[in-house]
Amino acid sequence: MNTTDKKLADAQAAAAVSMAEARESACEAKTAVTDAASAAKESAADKLGDIKDAAADKLGDIKEAAADKLGDIKDAAADKLGDIKDAAADKLSDIKDAAADKFGDIKDAAADKLGDVKEKGSDILDKVKGFAADILHKGAAGAENLADKLDN
Repeated sequence: MNTTDKKLADAQAAAAVSMAEARESACEAKTAVTDAASAAKESAADKLGDIKDAAADKLGDIKEAAADKLGDIKDAAADKLGDIKDAAADKLSDIKDAAADKFGDIKDAAADKLGDVKEKGSDILDKVKGFAADILHKGAAGAENLADKLDN
């Protein structure tokens, strides 16, 4: 083998070694990238899980706080409605009492007026009776007087 052939064989052998090293290095790089991607994916999944858990906790806290506030509002509204109901009942009772008093006053006034009318009617009736008795008495006296005159 001549020197050129030897150099060419050495170059080819070196190239083959370099190609094998390059392949091995590429495989190692591929493995490293795959491992890094898997680790990043796992880390992202863990972070998303943590975010999801934190969000669920916050939403639970918000829901509980809202339920407490709504309960407080409901209780306050029930108290106010009770107060309004009591006040309305008191006012209605006052109105009923005032109306009863007014109707009692009206009844008494009507009874007084009716008593006055009865009294005046009785007085008028007595006067009519007296007038009628006078007329009948005078008529009877006149008839007697006329009878006397006719007899004479």
